[in-house]
Parts: sequence; C-alpha cells; structure tokens
Amino acid sequence: MRKTILAVTLALACVAQAAPPWGAAKGQITREERDEERGERREEMAKRMRMMMVVGLAETLGLNESEALRLSDKLKGLDEKRAPVRAQMHEAMKTLKAAADGDAAAQSQVDAAVQRILEGRQQMAVLDKEMFQVLSKDLSPQKRAQLALFLGRFQHEAMKMKGRHGGEGGKRFMELRGP
Repeated sequence: MRKTILAVTLALACVAQAAPPWGAAKGQITREERDEERGERREEMAKRMRMMMVVGLAETLGLNESEALRLSDKLKGLDEKRAPVRAQMHEAMKTLKAAADGDAAAQSQVDAAVQRILEGRQQMAVLDKEMFQVLSKDLSPQKRAQLALFLGRFQHEAMKMKGRHGGEGGKRFMELRGP
C-alpha cells in the first residue's frame, strides 16, 4: 500500500514541478487570469487527491475494482458538498490577507471573515464525520478502525504535501504568518 501511495505521490510531485511558473508561458498575466489558472489547478489537484484517496482506501480495506469505483463515486459526491465550504473559506482568507496588507476596505470586513472561516471549519468537521459514516457503512469494526487510521494519515500527509510542493497549505500559512 505504501509503495503505491508513494509512487502516486511522487508522480504528482513530478507533474507539479514540471508545470510552468505563473505567467511564464504567456508573459505577464492579469490577476483574473492568474485566479482562473489557480482555480483550474485547484480542481485538478482535488481530482488527484481523490484518486490517491481511492487507491489508498482500496488497498487498506482490500477492495476489488468495482468496490473501489463505488467508493470513488461516494467520495466525489462528498467532495461536491465540501467545495462551496472550501471556496467560502478561501474567499475569507483572501479578505484577511488583503486586510493584513493594509487594504482599508478589507480591514472593515476582518471580523466577518474570521467568523466565516470559523463557521467553515465547523462545517468541514461535520462533513468529515459524514464522510466517515458514509464510507464506514457496512464495514466490520476492524475495517472501520483501518478506515479511521487511513483517513487521519491521509489528511496529515496531504497537508504536508501541499506545503512541500507549493500548494496552498504551506504557502498560504507562510504568507499569512508574516515575517
């Protein structure tokens, strides 16, 4: 299992490193174009992460191909529920970043942005619980334990990978943390 996950992770890292830097292919790009590119990359990364999760879960739980495909469909539906919450939190973080950089208009929205982030984290926790319930339905106690351990490790490794490979996790934290 670890070899497969490691191979998929390394392949994704290579693809991420091979991508041209922002604006390199087009010369200078506008903020809107950059945001659109980021959105497309974010969507692509979400698909890759879901694929890595399916492969890891299939190996951890000993699923056959048809069971893994059903699991993939379940995860896609759950991801669709998470996307608007993630987008709301992302927008709130952009507001906080602008306020921290001195934008007067954004500074008046700091409290509301913090509240949206806190509410988003609560919603994500509810969705995490729902994901576990959906995925663990009809599993034996041993398989549920394996599922819980896998999900915890996967979340931890995904955050580490985002930070290492220039993803939002590490980059945004460093930007928001300040000097």
